[in-house]
Amino acid sequence: MPVPNLNDETAEPQSLDEILDWHSGQVGALIEQRAVTLHALQSGSRVNVPLAFPTENEIESYFQRQRRELDRLTVLNLVASAEATIRVDFFHRVRNRLKDRLSVAYRDWFDTLSGRKQLRPDFDEQGILTVIKQVGVLDNHLIGQFRECLQARHWIGHGRFWAKPVAVDALAPVDVLNRANIVIRAVTI
Repeated sequence: MPVPNLNDETAEPQSLDEILDWHSGQVGALIEQRAVTLHALQSGSRVNVPLAFPTENEIESYFQRQRRELDRLTVLNLVASAEATIRVDFFHRVRNRLKDRLSVAYRDWFDTLSGRKQLRPDFDEQGILTVIKQVGVLDNHLIGQFRECLQARHWIGHGRFWAKPVAVDALAPVDVLNRANIVIRAVTI
């Protein structure tokens, strides 16, 4: 089965830096909106939050929830972008039959997959990250740290209907950025 075409004109890849820049802008806007809202409350003006007659504590709580959600969505985007970068590199190595250890291991594993799985190979367990771990191009604990990010991404991205993994509240976007960059730099060409 052929390697899928990854250069579709409708693709919208985002770099980790683009995502972090977006996050930074949104945090700034949130901080500014919080200040404007608190000022309005103190001056007796209309307060633009979805609360009826809010107190200062309720406004603070509202903006803390907004920031938490912003951070979670940023974690989701960062991990998805990192996964996409690693997948693109994986397919590049398989398609071009590169000769380094990781490329050969990728190809050997890819050849064992069914046609359907070759189009969308697993990423985490028994997938691309497992091949990276087996080849040893990255310390196992660093792969483990990145896998913690995947737990957060799965919980956020799949509807949050099961017990929240510890990683969700433990990982700030900058932590995810750092972990993703370590893996990306170690494995991509």
